[in-house]
Amino acid sequence: MNLSVIIPACNEEDTLPLILDEVQKLHPLEIIVVVNGSTDNTKQVAEKYGCKVIEYKEKLGLNIGRSMGAKAAIGEVLLFLDGDIPVPHKELLPFIEAIAEGHDIALNDLSWTLKRKVRPHPVAVAKYALNLFMKQEQMSVQALTAVPFAMKRAAAEKLGYALHAEPPLAQVEALLEGMSIVAPIAVDVIYTNKAREAHQEKIENSPFPLSTSEIIGDHMLAIHHLIEKKGVRGGLTDAERNRLYPKVYLPKRPEKIACSAIIPVGEEKETIEAVITEVKKAGVEEIIVIANGSDDETVQIAKSQNVVVIEFSEALGHNIPRAIGAMCSSGDVCLFIDGDIVIKSEDLLPYIKAAEQGVDVALNDLSCLLDQVYPLHSVSAAKYFLNIALKRPDLTINTLTAVPHAIRRETLEKIGYDSLMVPPLAHVLAIKNGCKVEPVHFVDVARTNRIRRDHVKINGIAKSTERILGDHIEALALLLELTDRRGGFPRKPRRFDLLEEFIQANHANQENLTNE
Repeated sequence: MNLSVIIPACNEEDTLPLILDEVQKLHPLEIIVVVNGSTDNTKQVAEKYGCKVIEYKEKLGLNIGRSMGAKAAIGEVLLFLDGDIPVPHKELLPFIEAIAEGHDIALNDLSWTLKRKVRPHPVAVAKYALNLFMKQEQMSVQALTAVPFAMKRAAAEKLGYALHAEPPLAQVEALLEGMSIVAPIAVDVIYTNKAREAHQEKIENSPFPLSTSEIIGDHMLAIHHLIEKKGVRGGLTDAERNRLYPKVYLPKRPEKIACSAIIPVGEEKETIEAVITEVKKAGVEEIIVIANGSDDETVQIAKSQNVVVIEFSEALGHNIPRAIGAMCSSGDVCLFIDGDIVIKSEDLLPYIKAAEQGVDVALNDLSCLLDQVYPLHSVSAAKYFLNIALKRPDLTINTLTAVPHAIRRETLEKIGYDSLMVPPLAHVLAIKNGCKVEPVHFVDVARTNRIRRDHVKINGIAKSTERILGDHIEALALLLELTDRRGGFPRKPRRFDLLEEFIQANHANQENLTNE
């Protein structure tokens, strides 16, 4: 198969010769260098090596040159590189071979970066989360964002050349189209990447530098596209939640007290008595157990503890009881726990006290797991990305998805009780409403959680994981609705106007050649 190599370049006269020396060993049909915004001899270097040069005096912006090069290419295989990262030709061959074997796209396998004993970079979290939302956990952080990668020209054409200027968007569309994507080899472009001004440039109202903000915004745009194509949950299961019930359930709330505990239960006969005992030790005045399609023994044990028991003969679905319990409660603070994990009273008190002292949402602080569990768990990646998208990376993997947590009554009134049906949705509403959201204490509920049937992976993903991922897509859909298609993340100017002109001109030239 004949090969076109595409290299966008800006002021790369030092590194470009090293790259071209290796590329020539592949004997490509053509090497296309898109020189844009250069003030050095990048163009002259490319011409010296006999490259096809596309030149623009101005900077085109992120990935526009890549799109132009793809449109201009005539090879059956397109290999994409950057002008600042030399790669030995032997490490480039597997990308080309993967396309020759019939795959549509061959990506750089950077999954090793998640196995390092360091906290993942926000960009890595974004790439992993996007693949998870597409039910492609095996792809890890493999993405069109990172070079080198190769693609069939037919695949590039099918996606549309303008789409290549926003790689996460192109990746989502490729997966939706059912294209074959592999990652044949790992090439280190992390430690070899040249440091640039945009990597450190601070921007207003963001905890991230400009380059990171741009890439996160690109991923939000890709998620927006997924939601447009597959619905508000990205096509992932809702696990048969009965969402209508809390909206018609109108309990009579008694006179207010200091604290209420909300405890949903299913089949928890082994643990519910001990759970209630510890809550009582914490001084909670009102304990509400919501029997969510529970077995009789669990219900009877709960009733014997002199607590409020609200019974539903059929399971209402995950987190529906949480919303109903909050609606029925009377405490100024609501403590949310589960009926299957016994948590000592001394580990419950920090949440209650934090809420009493003015924290609107007091979260379980699971941040330490980022320093103990490698690679990053799929659910943790979704939670981390949601906080990144909310510009609260300080919250890391801490959201309302994990118990225990406490919420002040006025906060519940503000975000709406029904938002508790989808915990990440409530999390977004709390932060976007200016509520004080803080992790306050660590309780290990990850390793003490009882393994259930829906935790078992079937066809690559567990039902419980798919539900939680769907919850996070739904929360991101709300965030996109409250901001814009990029989630409020900025983008440096990209010359889509010049790209469109180039595509049109190139198309006209091809038609003329065909007519001749």
